Formats: sequence, C-alpha cells, structure tokens
Amino acid sequence: MLIDTLRPLCDVLQSEHVDPANVKRLSEAIIRAGHWLEPIIVESSKGIVMDGNHRLNAALQLGLKRVPCIQLDYADPRVCVRHWQTGQAFEVSRIYSTIARGETLPYKTTRHLFDPALPVIAIPLRYLCA
Repeated sequence: MLIDTLRPLCDVLQSEHVDPANVKRLSEAIIRAGHWLEPIIVESSKGIVMDGNHRLNAALQLGLKRVPCIQLDYADPRVCVRHWQTGQAFEVSRIYSTIARGETLPYKTTRHLFDPALPVIAIPLRYLCA
C-alpha cells in the first residue's frame, strides 16, 4: 500500500456521481478540522477513485491542488468491489470502460471494501493548497 500524500487533483479521476449536499457538508467539516483526515483511495495505474468521490469534490470545492491518496490495484486481494444496492460482486471492467468513455457511474453504484481497514491521517490543509 503506497500513500501518495500529495497527489495532484488533476491525476485523480472521479468514478461516480456525488450528492452536492454531502460535498458541501464534507467541505465544511474539512475546514473546521483544518486537516485532511481520510485519504482518497485510487486505482494505481489510472488514478480512478475507488473510495472518496465526495472527498475529491470537496477538495475541488475548497480549491486544493493536491490530496492524500492511497494507491491500490483492483487485483490486490485486499480490495473487494460490490454493487452498492445488491451486495453482489461488481465487474471492475465496467468501471474502466465507463471512465474510458469520459463518463461516471451513477451515485452509489459501487462499494469498495478494504481489508485491513485503511489508515486515518492528519495533513494540515496548508500543505494541500500549493
């Protein structure tokens, strides 16, 4: 597992639609904390968000230039992808093909599970603005 503490936002690709109200609440919470507390999990070769689409949008809303990321591979046995509503296995190739078309999946399509759980961090926002 590689923590890329200052990955440029332009290298992170949104994979699902988000709820704007949740993005706003998250942005406000990040400002109150003054620190970025949870890394965005991205697929290592393309930077596709596995977990953290709302955090990515909050970073964009806050005008950050970089975000802390953990890079994983879908072949990694610690990564499990399920369909959000059914709990059934989700075909990872569908994620790649959707992103390749320049589209994003609908809100709450996938649920990525990680074993073991991923770390909590605390990076001051000032390091993410430049």
